[in-house]
Amino acid sequence: MLLDLIKAKVKDDSARLTDAADYTPALSGALERYSKHRPKDIVKDLAGDGTHDLALPAEWVEGFSQVRRVEYPIGEIPETLLDAGEWALYLSPLGLSLRLIEVAPVVTESVRVTLTVPRLEADIPPGDVDAVACLAASICLRTLAALYGQTSDPTIQADVVNYRSKMDEFRRMADSLEARFNAHLGIDKDGSAPAAGVVASAPRGGRPRLTH
Repeated sequence: MLLDLIKAKVKDDSARLTDAADYTPALSGALERYSKHRPKDIVKDLAGDGTHDLALPAEWVEGFSQVRRVEYPIGEIPETLLDAGEWALYLSPLGLSLRLIEVAPVVTESVRVTLTVPRLEADIPPGDVDAVACLAASICLRTLAALYGQTSDPTIQADVVNYRSKMDEFRRMADSLEARFNAHLGIDKDGSAPAAGVVASAPRGGRPRLTH
C-alpha cells in the first residue's frame, strides 16, 4: 500500500504525524504533481449530433485535461487523425466543447478523442510507485520541519534535543527524496521535463506528422 511506503520513508519518531489523515494531504499533493508530468490518457467516443460542437466527456477536468488527438471517422486502418487546425476547444455560455472546424458528424457517427486526466493511486504504474512515495514523503518531511521551526513550548528550553538541527535534518531528507522523484521522471531543476517527439499515425491525406 502506498501509504505504508510513505510512512516508512518518513520514519516519524516524533509522533507528530499519527494517523492516515496526516499523510493523505501529502499523497494528494504528490499525485497532483506527478499527474502534471505523467497524466493518464483515456479514450472516449463522442456521439455526433449533426453540429460542429461535441460535448466533452464527464471525465474532463477543467484546468488540467488536454486533448491528445482526435480521430474521425473512426474504424479506418490506419486511423484517420484530424490535424490541429481541424479542431479546437470552444467556450460558449453552455461550457467548453470540442469544435470540429470542417465536419459535423451525424447521430450515427462518433468522434474518438484521446485526452488526459489526473492519476489516482490505482493508476500509478508499478515502476513509478516508489518515486511518488518519495515525493509524498518529502512533503511530509517539510511539514515536520515547519512544525519544529514553529515550536514555542517553554519546556523546550530544558530539552536536550536540538530542534534547529532536527528541522534542518528533515529539510535535507525532504530535498533528497524530492531529488529522487525528479531524477526518476527526468525533471530538470527548473521543474520542466525533457521534450520528447513521437511519430503518430498518418492524418487524413496520408502525410506523416510529428507530435510532441
